Amino acid sequence: MATTAPRHAIDAHAHVYPADYLDRLESIGVDPATTKVARNMKASDDDADLSARLRMMDAAGVQVQVISAVPQLPMVDDAEAARDAAQLVNDTYATILQRHPNRFVAYGAIALPHIDESLQQIAYGLDDLGFAGIGITSLVQQTISPADARFEPVFAELNRRGAIVYLHATGNGARCPMINAQGLEWAVGAPIEDGLALLHLLKADIPARYPGIRFHIAHLGGDLPFLAQRIEDNYEDWHAFPSSPLAALRRMWFDAANFHGPSLRMTLDTLDPTRIMCGSDYPYFQDAKYTRAIEYIREAGLDDDAVHAVLSGNAQRLYGDSLPAATY
Repeated sequence: MATTAPRHAIDAHAHVYPADYLDRLESIGVDPATTKVARNMKASDDDADLSARLRMMDAAGVQVQVISAVPQLPMVDDAEAARDAAQLVNDTYATILQRHPNRFVAYGAIALPHIDESLQQIAYGLDDLGFAGIGITSLVQQTISPADARFEPVFAELNRRGAIVYLHATGNGARCPMINAQGLEWAVGAPIEDGLALLHLLKADIPARYPGIRFHIAHLGGDLPFLAQRIEDNYEDWHAFPSSPLAALRRMWFDAANFHGPSLRMTLDTLDPTRIMCGSDYPYFQDAKYTRAIEYIREAGLDDDAVHAVLSGNAQRLYGDSLPAATY
C-alpha cells in the first residue's frame, strides 16, 4: 500500500550528457562505442532535453535532481586534454545550475588517472562552482581499480575536504566475458561493478583510512547488501579485509536506483536506513518508469517516516547547504 509521505523527492542518481562534451571525449580518444549509450536520450543540456526532464520530474514529484557525467569521464592518456574536457563538462553543469537554480545539484568530473589535473578540478568544482561532490567510476581507463595506490593523493584531498564521492559503474561488465559475451553489461554488469569496486576500496581500507570522505554508491550497492553477512564472515574468519566491511558499508550512502521493493527493504534492514536515498538513473528510465523510480519507494511497504527519509530526508542530511535554499 502506498503511503502519504510528502511528494517533494530528491533524486540522487541522474545524468546529463552534453552533446559537445561527448564530441570532445571522442575527439581526445574515448571510444565512441562507450559514448553511444549516452547520446539521443533526452539527456543533453539543450533547452528541449532539459524541459522534457523537468516535466518528468514534476510528474513524479521530484523537486531536485543530483546530476553527474559518470561514467562518461575523460579517462585518456593526455593529461591536458583530460583536464580540459573535465572542465568543459563542469562549466556546462554550472550553467545548468544557474539556469535552473532550484532544480539541480551536481557532482563534478575529474581527470583520472592524472593526479595534478584531478586535484585541480576537485578544487574548481567544489570551491569555484559549488558542486556537492565528485564522481568517480568503478574502473579508470577500463582497467585500473579506483583503489590503486596511485590515486591516494586524490583520496587524501577529498578526505581533507570531507567531500562526497559518488561511485558509479563504467558499463564495461567488469571486463568479464561471461557478462559481455551475452550483452549483460547493463542488466547485471553495472551493479556487479559497483559492488566489486567497493570491495576493492574496502580491501585497500580506503574508507577507514579516509574517514572524512562520504561515499555515495550507485544502484543500491549492487549485490553487497544481499552478501553483507558473507563478506563480514570472510573478514572475521579469514581476515579477508583489514577492517570490518559491514561497519564501513553502514557508514556509506546508497541510492535506491534498483526499483524492487523487497531489495529496498532488505537494504534498509541490512545497512543504515538513514543513508539510503531515492535515485532514478535518468535518462535510462523515463516517463512512466521515471515515476516508478519514485513511486516504488512509496509502495515498498515502509512506514511514512521511512518513505520520507528515503525520498528526501536522508539526501537533505547528505547534501545540506548544496541543496537549493529556497526548496527545503
